[in-house]
Amino acid sequence: MTWAGGAMAGRLPPDDAEMRAVYDGLIAAGVKPEPAPPPAPLVPASISDRQFAQVLALDDVVTKAEALAWAARGELPQTLKDALTEIPEAEGQRFGAEMMLSAATLYERSHPLVPMLGALLGYDAAALDDLWTRGAAL
Repeated sequence: MTWAGGAMAGRLPPDDAEMRAVYDGLIAAGVKPEPAPPPAPLVPASISDRQFAQVLALDDVVTKAEALAWAARGELPQTLKDALTEIPEAEGQRFGAEMMLSAATLYERSHPLVPMLGALLGYDAAALDDLWTRGAAL
């Protein structure tokens, strides 16, 4: 149970006699309980290739035609090809990123290349979480 704006929020523990007395006293004094705030939305662990292509098209990162060709045939949009040139060749990072973007059927939010690719496309961590959340809803 928490205090919110001078009132109590949340459920009262069913077996806490001391807290029940405090609660009953507050109710008698005219303090009204507030509902507990809704839980923060969870960021999906993964989204499909179709969802990823579609949400990037909705964000105007790629065109709708590019998103269709990418989801259907793995043809990378020019924006993604350009972003890939910024990834170091060392240790196969660029090739790994290109393989992931071209052939993945599932995009994991926790994949180590996601923050790097996201930054190249203008997404910070919060924006990537939002992208995954919106993509999962499609």
